[in-house]
Amino acid sequence: MKQLLILILTLITISCNSNDDVNEISSTPPFYKGMDLSFQTELEDHNVIYKDANGATIDLLNFVTAKGTNLVRLKLWHTSQNGENTLNDVKAYATRIKQSGANFLLDFHYSDFWADPATQTPPVAWQNMTESEIRVALYEYTKDVVTQLKNQNTLPKIIQIGNETDSGFLWNYGKVWNEFSDNWGNYAALVNEAIRAIKEVDINDEVKIMLHHSSVENSIFFFNKLQPFDIEYDIIGLSYYPQFQTKDLDVVSTKLNTLATTFNKDIILVEVAYPFTLQWDDNQSNYIGDLSQIIPEFSPTPEGQKAYLEWLVTTLKNIPNNRGIGFCYWAPDWVAFTNNNTSVSGGSAWENQCLFDFNHIALPALDIFDDN
Repeated sequence: MKQLLILILTLITISCNSNDDVNEISSTPPFYKGMDLSFQTELEDHNVIYKDANGATIDLLNFVTAKGTNLVRLKLWHTSQNGENTLNDVKAYATRIKQSGANFLLDFHYSDFWADPATQTPPVAWQNMTESEIRVALYEYTKDVVTQLKNQNTLPKIIQIGNETDSGFLWNYGKVWNEFSDNWGNYAALVNEAIRAIKEVDINDEVKIMLHHSSVENSIFFFNKLQPFDIEYDIIGLSYYPQFQTKDLDVVSTKLNTLATTFNKDIILVEVAYPFTLQWDDNQSNYIGDLSQIIPEFSPTPEGQKAYLEWLVTTLKNIPNNRGIGFCYWAPDWVAFTNNNTSVSGGSAWENQCLFDFNHIALPALDIFDDN
């Protein structure tokens, strides 16, 4: 009887330890293989058809998540100038992201249109406010958006405070460029108001906060300037487009490693892309269309595009202390389509950097999402 009791207790102990191991494994953060699908709502209005590698018609979101995409990024404009990327759009697509099993990354632009290092225009509704008034507006707007998302059970996994904020955001309130180069305190105060709003809604501390810079090679300066302000952010988000930045792969790797060891933050390359051709499928100029704009090691071919993503994943996974936690491919779906003379009727400046070819057939680079 005593031996039987010992055996039972031993089995219980093994079972408990086994469950602990499972819990520990399941709590390991994923390596994010993401896509920015902010164009999908608009493209679906035009009934754009996508196909798998065999030419069969697919539902894009279900297809890419089945292929391994586990993070979907959506941008949000305050009062959209063109009727796209509204809060209603984001809420509707966030529900579909949730149903697909992927995580959701929300990109607050804090503008009515595109925000980037050269343009950080406040929403029209916020212009001509005092500094104290815009901090209140930022806080209340952020809290309202996050509350609405939480209430429909689509609280983002990651929230990005501004888009490519190298020069600050909400100019000139939070501008940190040219004549405002000593304005970091105001920029930090605005960011902190947004974070405060998020944390008041996210009472279980589920959301990770990201700050986003447009350049791998120049971002160390930016994050150094923020150090004195003790901003509670979790992730360094970076864009890497070789046509605009260094093409030296060693420089990219070195800069990423330095960021990780200097600031002790996770890193996501939150905007990346690479061409599968230098040709075009419409009459619009493309952002990349010349051999001088690409990385010499990777040809502008389907195979070169795939090899680029393979290198990207390897580089991120080799960042010290496991700080490289993923990437997000920008606008893999922004294809050109029928009657493509203007952006309204189907033209795209990006179609040769998509993950679907000119016949909208899935490219080999999508295999990288499945393999990692």
